[in-house]
Amino acid sequence: MAGERIQHATIIGVGLLGGSIGLALREQFPDIEVAGIGRRASSLRAARRVGAINTAHLDNYDVAARSDLVIIATPVGAYENILRAIKPHLKTGSLVTDAGSTKSQVVRVASRVLGKGGQFVGSHPMAGGEQKGPAYARANLLSGATCVVTPTAKTPKNLLLRTEKLWRKLGMKIVTMSPASHDQAVARVSHLPHILACALMEVPRADDFAVSATGLRDMTRLAGGDAEMWRDIVATNRKPIIAAMRTMRKKLDRIEQLVEQDDSQAIYRALIQAKTRHDKQLKR
Repeated sequence: MAGERIQHATIIGVGLLGGSIGLALREQFPDIEVAGIGRRASSLRAARRVGAINTAHLDNYDVAARSDLVIIATPVGAYENILRAIKPHLKTGSLVTDAGSTKSQVVRVASRVLGKGGQFVGSHPMAGGEQKGPAYARANLLSGATCVVTPTAKTPKNLLLRTEKLWRKLGMKIVTMSPASHDQAVARVSHLPHILACALMEVPRADDFAVSATGLRDMTRLAGGDAEMWRDIVATNRKPIIAAMRTMRKKLDRIEQLVEQDDSQAIYRALIQAKTRHDKQLKR
């Protein structure tokens, strides 16, 4: 992959994100050939139908031997087996990166399988949608979104630069941080909200839903996410998630205390503080 020229890429896992990456690659590199590897023939057919990949390969990793670029876009629990499967086929100079939501364990696994300072650079393109599957893939899913790149002290500088250039070419904003810092941050801003959405779905009684409106739907949208993917996220980021949950529990305990004390002024100040921070950090 000299500079930003990519002639052949392999995407392993062609769901919504993998399919969108394939579409974006084909849009930005018109002459590229994109191979898709997956577990389900139906997903591979759908990815070809929307134009995300040129060729489909059902659990066949030989095609990686042709690739300048390999992107793993499966649940992170599958990474070790995938890395072991592609290792014999990787050509010299190819770049291996990923789209996983956790990084510390992923980077350790990649280092163990491919060797320290090998061909792998961790990435987390923070883009997605409510629908799942390649049928909903779109080339502009990545455009304007953030991609976190997570090098280690052993990452060759040229591989880091190539990884950053790749995601920029696909329209993403780059944030570079260590795998541990990434996992701690996303535990607070991504993983905790998902867990809270799941917990909130357990609170209403069955007949409460007759009077629910947009508030509950908006607050629990994340609970409709891919259970397999989120199982692996929680399993590979346990300590940061537990720390975030403990912080959240303290915040809830404090609000509960204010409600018990019927301290309307303190409750009002807490609501104003939350609104001010929301408007400053998240309102667009």
